[in-house]
Amino acid sequence: MSLRPRVTFTQYRGHAVVTPPTIEPVTADELRAHLAETVDGLPYDQADDLIATAREMIEEATGIAMINQTWRLVLDCWPSQRAEWWDGVRQGAIADINGAPDYVYLPRYPLASIDAVTVYNDAGTPASVVVADTFDIDTYQKPGRMVLRNGATWPIALRNSNAIEVDYIAGFGATAASVPPTLRRAVKQVAAYLYSHTGDDCTPDDALGAAGALLGAYRVKRI
Repeated sequence: MSLRPRVTFTQYRGHAVVTPPTIEPVTADELRAHLAETVDGLPYDQADDLIATAREMIEEATGIAMINQTWRLVLDCWPSQRAEWWDGVRQGAIADINGAPDYVYLPRYPLASIDAVTVYNDAGTPASVVVADTFDIDTYQKPGRMVLRNGATWPIALRNSNAIEVDYIAGFGATAASVPPTLRRAVKQVAAYLYSHTGDDCTPDDALGAAGALLGAYRVKRI
């Protein structure tokens, strides 16, 4: 008898912002003070655009969420749920033999809370999962995890694609003061680089390099 995986262990993961942050971690006045610039030299709309661009570039490069924001993670299936084995006929999930992860990582961090978990049956009908009864929420990991509780089972999700939706909040808090000073300074330095290189053919790596040392501590190390 041979044990062969029917499909790859790699899960399909869709990920999109649902509710963006309502404020930025740095104000236009703070950026102008950093640049020793005047309102005439850097109007509010231009300063706000530079700050938002810098913040988005940093968040995309590191996986960080600075100000609280809501994201949706979409999965086809729970971990290894569809990795079947067989000896001519399907025998069941290979996870029954070698074990499978009992958690799902939420890509943006720091994880603040889980808003909702929704699963779909094969007819596309949604059902809400009682998160507190099914999962323990690990906000210490970077990124955070949604861990299956002892004695709980993965909620039934039968739709062939996008069968699971997880809405969650990530961020250091709802105010700029909740964002670590190092990250706020990084936003100013990247925004300053973008300002001083307006019209240049600079790349995101060039701009982020202006704050590389500051961001090093916030990049998730993967082996």
